Amino acid sequence: MPGLFEKIQQKPKSERKMTLWILVIFFGIIFFGLWILTIKKRIDNLNNDKVKEDFNFIQLEEQLKNLPKMELPKIDSEQLEQIEDLFKEEAI
Repeated sequence: MPGLFEKIQQKPKSERKMTLWILVIFFGIIFFGLWILTIKKRIDNLNNDKVKEDFNFIQLEEQLKNLPKMELPKIDSEQLEQIEDLFKEEAI
């Protein structure tokens, strides 16, 4: 191994930079691949029912179903015109 480092040190600067970048790209691709495999494994191990229990989604769904329905009031064209007139008056 020490002989390898001495050989690299004796090469011109441009070759040393190229060697460095090749190694950086090589290890970057390896680490990225390992990261992707780890993420895939975690997603495969994820159990949807357990996640629902962990985050209490079942109880939240029940609470959302029990919420009262809210409806917007019906506004006819006369009331809408009155509101527009009020806004125009305030703008002046």
